[in-house]
Amino acid sequence: MSKKPTTSPPPVIADFDLSGFGPSEGDDRPPVPDHALRQIAEQSGFPSRKPTANQRSINRQPMVYRTGRNTVFSVKTTPQTVDLFYEIAQRKGWKAGETFEIAIDLLSKAHGS
Repeated sequence: MSKKPTTSPPPVIADFDLSGFGPSEGDDRPPVPDHALRQIAEQSGFPSRKPTANQRSINRQPMVYRTGRNTVFSVKTTPQTVDLFYEIAQRKGWKAGETFEIAIDLLSKAHGS
């Protein structure tokens, strides 16, 4: 058997005056000019998202294929070495993993391993 609560129900929303409640109309301040924002950002040390002259863009096609190769090998090298690696792979028509395997095979033969 359930018992009825003995407390009074909460006040009804109709008892509240909500006529002044609603979304704001927006900011009435004038917009800040772009050049002022740029100057403030530079003074504050906030980096720009625009590429700089020394950044290189990578316009290579992805070389991802289903080959059964499932181990990632990551090394740090220079951008020139990476560019040369992909240039050789594309010139020969090899996949990136295949290019690496051929390079390792040639290195092991050259060094008697």
